[in-house]
Amino acid sequence: MPEVTENRLVRLEKKIDDLQHAVISLARVEERLTTVFNRQSGIEQKVNNMDTSIDKLQRSAAAGAYMERLFWIVVVAAVTWFSRQI
Repeated sequence: MPEVTENRLVRLEKKIDDLQHAVISLARVEERLTTVFNRQSGIEQKVNNMDTSIDKLQRSAAAGAYMERLFWIVVVAAVTWFSRQI
């Protein structure tokens, strides 16, 4: 009888050890997930900042294109006026 109890205790200790290892593994996985989510949040913030910068650049490029067209219109008008004066 004591041998049966001894075997049961050994099996129970082994199961407890296995559960302990499983809990430790789950804690490690949770830490990794937290790290990944924190990195993802940082990346999302950087992408949002880049998107904002791109929008600003597009607006300034559109204004620059308007000014360039206006410049060329003035140049062509001036050349035309000078050529008619000659």
